[in-house]
Amino acid sequence: MLRFYTPVLILQAVTLYLACRNNAEQRWYWFIIFFPGLGSILYLFDQYYSRKNLNSLTETIKEVVNSNHKTEQLEKALRFSDNTKNKLNLADAYMEIGRYADAINLYQSTLTGFMEDDPGVRMKLLDAQFRTKTYDQVIVLGEKLESEKIFKNAEQRFLYAWALHYQGKSEAADKIFQDLNKPFANFKHRVEYGAFLAACSKKQEAKALLEGLLEEFEHMSGPERKLHRDVNRGARNLYASLSHQQV
Repeated sequence: MLRFYTPVLILQAVTLYLACRNNAEQRWYWFIIFFPGLGSILYLFDQYYSRKNLNSLTETIKEVVNSNHKTEQLEKALRFSDNTKNKLNLADAYMEIGRYADAINLYQSTLTGFMEDDPGVRMKLLDAQFRTKTYDQVIVLGEKLESEKIFKNAEQRFLYAWALHYQGKSEAADKIFQDLNKPFANFKHRVEYGAFLAACSKKQEAKALLEGLLEEFEHMSGPERKLHRDVNRGARNLYASLSHQQV
């Protein structure tokens, strides 16, 4: 009987990861936790019943297993040699699997000596702090990074803007989004700006921004459109959502 214990735990862990990634309903979490075998099987059947989804599930499981193996190897490397490079590599791996608090600790531990003001590490730390919703810390980091050239068009800058919004500083956030709103560039940033405008009850402005962005996508070459297909999809989904709300 004991030989089945570990596989069930692995199945439960993978299923919980998938439920979290897919923003599943709360009931699924309880079902998977209290009935690990049956709950996991029913959730997987409910979510991945088609061949296409089964292929997606297989790839996801491979991704989880590979990520865990990669993380374990990086943890061993850090134990063997406690240096900045190994800390950053492990912190990046923790970010990939959602261990944001552990990533924060490692990023912070590298901000000493000649690395104390390193903008690249501070941007990674800002990203991790945003994911843990410690928006006050995101704002502190963002204010210090505003003078850095590397930060001007970085994705972390719109996270800084969102943090300002969540802390009741929407006007300051809007100024940052406006600065990021550049034609034929910063596509992901501009979709975020559309979401921000919608969150501020400026749906018409959001739709106008997205219409311009979608028109730019139409004029892209095939390879360029493929490169930005995820952002294109996000823009279309947001535009459709806003249009539906106004019906």
